[in-house]
Amino acid sequence: MNDQKPQRNSTRSLISLRGAEVYAHHGVTTAEKDLGGRYSFDIEYEVDISEAAQSDSLTAAVDYSQVYETAREVIVSTQRHLLESIVSEVAERLLEEHPRIESVLVRLRKLHAPIRGIIGTVEIEHKVSR
Repeated sequence: MNDQKPQRNSTRSLISLRGAEVYAHHGVTTAEKDLGGRYSFDIEYEVDISEAAQSDSLTAAVDYSQVYETAREVIVSTQRHLLESIVSEVAERLLEEHPRIESVLVRLRKLHAPIRGIIGTVEIEHKVSR
């Protein structure tokens, strides 16, 4: 009896980090920049997991803790007017730092947007592929 699993050429999978929250200083108004606010983000990335699945080694995978740290660092350490600018930079940095990532989706929510009215969040979703 052969215990080896059949090898496939590619096994593309979607890995998701959901519901991360940070405090950052983005926005157009002086109050948003000075006081800051809460942001929530999700990262989804597509990656071929065949080597990591076969070897069971983190060195053959995309370490999701590093993905989180890159996104958190961009969101927290920059100061931008627009959410569009933030998600674009997060996506580009992830593709630069992790060559195994084939595509990445960044979803960023401003949890308390300064809008006159009752609104839960303002959200942007940005997807980039190689």
